[in-house]
Amino acid sequence: IPFVGVGKTILIIISILAIVAIYIAFSIHKTKNISKYRFTLISLTSVLFLFTFLSKQTQFVPPSIKKFNIKIISYEETVEGTLVVVEEKEKGVFGKSTFVNNASVIGSNYDAIKVVKMVGHIPFFSDLKCENALIIGFGIGVTTSAIASHSEVKSIDCVELVPGLVKSAHHYKEFNAGVYKDKRLNIIPGDGRHFLQTTTKKYDLISCDPTHPVLGSGNLYTQEYFQEVFDHLNPNGMVSQYLPLHKLRLNDLLGIIKTFHSIFPNSSVWIGQYHAILFGKKDNQKIDFSVWKEKVQAMPKDDFFYFEPYHIASTVFFNADFISNLSDDIKINTDNLSYTEFFSFDCFDAANLHKNLDYFSKNRSDISSVFSNIDDQNKMNRFIKGNQKLTKSVYYAIKGEKQKAFNQLREACIVNPEDKEYPFLVKFYYGSRK
Repeated sequence: IPFVGVGKTILIIISILAIVAIYIAFSIHKTKNISKYRFTLISLTSVLFLFTFLSKQTQFVPPSIKKFNIKIISYEETVEGTLVVVEEKEKGVFGKSTFVNNASVIGSNYDAIKVVKMVGHIPFFSDLKCENALIIGFGIGVTTSAIASHSEVKSIDCVELVPGLVKSAHHYKEFNAGVYKDKRLNIIPGDGRHFLQTTTKKYDLISCDPTHPVLGSGNLYTQEYFQEVFDHLNPNGMVSQYLPLHKLRLNDLLGIIKTFHSIFPNSSVWIGQYHAILFGKKDNQKIDFSVWKEKVQAMPKDDFFYFEPYHIASTVFFNADFISNLSDDIKINTDNLSYTEFFSFDCFDAANLHKNLDYFSKNRSDISSVFSNIDDQNKMNRFIKGNQKLTKSVYYAIKGEKQKAFNQLREACIVNPEDKEYPFLVKFYYGSRK
């Protein structure tokens, strides 16, 4: 009941059921004490209404909020779910998170912001000619703002299952540049896949930043969904999609990648520290690095994203050739018995993240099959070596081996002093540690 909230609604329903039960009980026993019967019903009804209108709202918040030094900055109950925006006081803007029905679906940690910005920017750096874009999942608007920052985009349709998230986007304005006010943005409430199934409109770019598959978006990682995306792209269209590395077994993670490649043969997988990106092109062309470099260098300064062409290019991990040679044991994910919908509880094993990252690190593909016209291969090699050290640092950090993680990050600074993100990360994660 919207005007009373979830907590009071539950109590109202319980109270009504109790009143009905008392009424039935008195009716069955045919009591002669009618005045007592009426008094009981009137008293219960009065208590119910007094509680409803005089008591404070009961908040349903994630259990983790009570365990840590976290401040609730927004609480809203909507038809689609209960939205809670919180902030870890010691982390400031990088400690904000949004929960929907007690599940954390959005975070503002540095690595999380980086990857969703990559989701938005990579297609444009790859020389996408984009006038209209479709975004499935607004979240806090970071991917949308990255796409909107490219002035050639004339219209952005954004399908959001929980439209209330758009109202809370102002809490993240440091990261989304107030994109929720952009006149080009058209918010469409509803399910993204259903939207694709019911529209004939085609796009130059379809970008998807869903929640984790085990949190209810498993149908956005199946072959049938990727086919819908392909069918709704213009001839030279591109697709970019967030891919989590945590809460997925290795075979499931590789299965999603293989599934994506089955629809987009010209595909690649990129990593932004703890998270991955699926990137696909409808054409068969490599990314022209000379164009890539020009477009990256033309971007204005961003306090939360490092615009360096070699740095971003070095985050490619798997190319199309590697994906096409994945073992037959890696299964395509289909709507029929989808393993992202009917997932194993082994997905919740915390060790999956560092196992997956270790596999990625040991199987990094040749970047030359993704890019053409790399003008300075030696420089690219230095950036790749630095990224290899960063990946190892992330791997050790996940395992809780902080000293090894710190050492690898310091080595990244040494092997590639040109990369300005590494000194930042040393200070950001380890402060003045030596």
